[in-house]
Amino acid sequence: MGTAERRRMIMRVLCRRGHETISNLAVEFGVSERTIRRDIETLSLSEPVYTQQRRYGGGVYVMNGHRIDQQYMSSMQTQVIEKVIRLAYEKQQCVLQDEELHALQNLVETFAYPHTEI
Repeated sequence: MGTAERRRMIMRVLCRRGHETISNLAVEFGVSERTIRRDIETLSLSEPVYTQQRRYGGGVYVMNGHRIDQQYMSSMQTQVIEKVIRLAYEKQQCVLQDEELHALQNLVETFAYPHTEI
């Protein structure tokens, strides 16, 4: 496994778990703790990754809500946004079907800034 692939895998692990210790990541990826520290330092330049030093709960964290597996809105999400915008311009009441409401809720959950209450 090359450096770039390992870093992608580290991001997947962090997004799935929320946080992990440097020592656990080193064992999991079969590299030294220093290598993981360099990986995290590099990742933190472009990803919402940070370290926290504490006796309990320390380690590597990814900001809540960050996902690497979704970069674009689905066609349903796009249609709902377009519908809301069109009706807002027309100053009409917006009534959403259940599937549209679900798509909009999913959009908010996916792209909302971390720690934002819905």
